[in-house]
Amino acid sequence: MCSRHKRLHPLGKGCPLCEGAPPRRHKSKNTRRPGLYDYQWQKVRAEAIKLQPYCSFCGTDRDLTGDHILPLKDGGKNTLDNVRVLCRSCNTRRENDYRKGNRY
Repeated sequence: MCSRHKRLHPLGKGCPLCEGAPPRRHKSKNTRRPGLYDYQWQKVRAEAIKLQPYCSFCGTDRDLTGDHILPLKDGGKNTLDNVRVLCRSCNTRRENDYRKGNRY
């Protein structure tokens, strides 16, 4: 059975619908949604990094990203007072904690 198309196919053969198709890759759900991470977000993120060129958690100055304090899905906005600067590793750790229910 093909996990993508949920159809049976002959044993020993691949799914005829999947042949020749590029492999699926995990895509971020947030960055692909229109209107969330637009030009305004890019400007706010760049301004936040310019004002604070280090991570709010660990203090490093490498691989900096913008992070919403209150996520957009919870009613946050793309404004400077709702953005903090985090390095990519702290931002990933924060997201994992947020998904587990530990909010900070």
